[in-house]
Amino acid sequence: MDHNGLVKTLQNEGNLKYSFNGDEIDALCQWMTIETFKQTQTLISKGDPADSLVFILSGLAQSLNDDRQIALHHKGDFAGDSLFSERSVHRVNVQALEDSITARLTCHDFHDFLKENQSLALKFQEFFKTISQARGEQLEGESFVDKKKYLALIAHNNMKSSLMEFCSMQSNKLEQFPLIATGTTGSLLFKKTGLVLSHKVASGPLGGDQAVGTMISTKNICGVIFFRDPLSAHPHHADIEALGRLCDVYQIPFATNPQSGEAILDYLLTGKAERELIPNHVLEVYKQGQSKVVEAG
Repeated sequence: MDHNGLVKTLQNEGNLKYSFNGDEIDALCQWMTIETFKQTQTLISKGDPADSLVFILSGLAQSLNDDRQIALHHKGDFAGDSLFSERSVHRVNVQALEDSITARLTCHDFHDFLKENQSLALKFQEFFKTISQARGEQLEGESFVDKKKYLALIAHNNMKSSLMEFCSMQSNKLEQFPLIATGTTGSLLFKKTGLVLSHKVASGPLGGDQAVGTMISTKNICGVIFFRDPLSAHPHHADIEALGRLCDVYQIPFATNPQSGEAILDYLLTGKAERELIPNHVLEVYKQGQSKVVEAG
């Protein structure tokens, strides 16, 4: 991939395009270096100096904290946000899940960018800091062992009023669960319904959906009620899809409208969710395959 391919990818994929125009993204790309990684290779090592971040141009990568996956990075996403935090070292390992092409921005290159175009560089710095803070909160939430099973409540902007109405009608049932919600949804829940949250994560576009997905993988979610807006595009579409996929992988009840939401609440209150009704063959086959990869390596 050449520089033009790098610019085109970041202009059309990931979150940059929602905050910066094409010329601004092009200006940032001038300071990046294209690299290639084979599957399982490390892009960023935990504990190394926080001197760069990496954009995924093709392929797929994951962030790991003590061998636990805390985030997936798709085409257009970036990893290594410690560069724009107060930490001096990277907090996670970033590993290629597929053969990948990346673009690396080092702190030295960014400082040169800052000298050349201070106002634009500071705009990018604020953008990366905001996401770094959200990811840091997610990581801190992963640092303790929590045995609770939360019910996740999520809604897109156009669906928040519907979720508030649903929660008001189902408050007697919802009060029986530890509740977790993303961003503004969590703030509105108490104000509109009086329901108290046990946990709150960042808004969806800033990593909230990924945070809930991580809690699914650690068996801390008993169900997800996600009122999605089916008629609008979303900057974090990949995260939304990934959340639904994880619910399928771990057999977590997943509701997207009031009718299915009520059905899930009734099901969870029966206690049947505490036992596996049908063996999770897909997950077991995957784990066996990964064990063979480790043994072969």
